[in-house]
Amino acid sequence: MTEILKKRPAWMARALDPETPMTEARETIKTITMDGMLFPTVRMIDGELKKLSKDEAYDYAIEKQDFIKFENDAAADEFGKMLSKLIAEKRGLTILSGQK
Repeated sequence: MTEILKKRPAWMARALDPETPMTEARETIKTITMDGMLFPTVRMIDGELKKLSKDEAYDYAIEKQDFIKFENDAAADEFGKMLSKLIAEKRGLTILSGQK
């Protein structure tokens, strides 16, 4: 896990930086898991945060090759939850129970 944080993709680095913007819903990346890959549905595109559908987010992650690959979806989900907590901590936010 520490290795992933060291080699973090740009979307993760941005989300962990409290000086970068959030959506009106206070989202920075909103990760999802598919095929053992973790990637965001909220992206900085052309200088704006944009919410993508699951399919759009998957295609974008494949195109950019900036997803994080895990052995399975469960491992990706676990990392996503940890990442959400870390982002909230860095930004001084509170995560509601059940969110990742």
